[in-house]
Amino acid sequence: MEIITRRGLRTMEAAEFDELRARYASTLVDLGTGDGAWPRRFAREHDNVLAVGVDADREALREAAKLAERKPARGGAPNALYVAASAESLPPELRESADWVTVYFPWSALLRMILVGDNLLAEMLSFLCRPRSRVSFVLNADAPPEGVDPPTPASVRSSLSVPLSSAGFRITKSEWLDASQAPPTTWGGRLVKGSGRAMIGLDATR
Repeated sequence: MEIITRRGLRTMEAAEFDELRARYASTLVDLGTGDGAWPRRFAREHDNVLAVGVDADREALREAAKLAERKPARGGAPNALYVAASAESLPPELRESADWVTVYFPWSALLRMILVGDNLLAEMLSFLCRPRSRVSFVLNADAPPEGVDPPTPASVRSSLSVPLSSAGFRITKSEWLDASQAPPTTWGGRLVKGSGRAMIGLDATR
């Protein structure tokens, strides 16, 4: 699979990725990671977790990798990894790698997939997640894709019920979140805090 480092793109084979994962107690995969701030912050707080950010934007990931590869005293996180891929076309090396999948403030195709309950989401999670894993979504409720009604906790639960169940997940909560519950992502800070925008959080476990 293609990973991004501060020097640019390189290939990581399955054996190398498996060896890397084996050094840690669990693996977080953040889909649509954007600037990669969330997995880096999580990695710094949990040095026993491999935090993997996945996004198709290679330039954003290169900046994220530069920050992660700094010395820990300067904000670096050696247990953060950035994979260049779209959520809809995940590399085979990620198969059954994730103990926790986060999808925070998705937009465009990924957001539409969630709000309409696209079965591709079930395929994606079945491919990505290990047994006894969990998945967490946080959505900006005020910016649905064109042609899709603004979501509510009830509508998100309804749309995700079938694909999550197909992937072996049980929804444990779907609720409005306030600004204090915004995940520590860059977009969380820009979109929600102080703006009055509505957020929806949904969690599910396998």
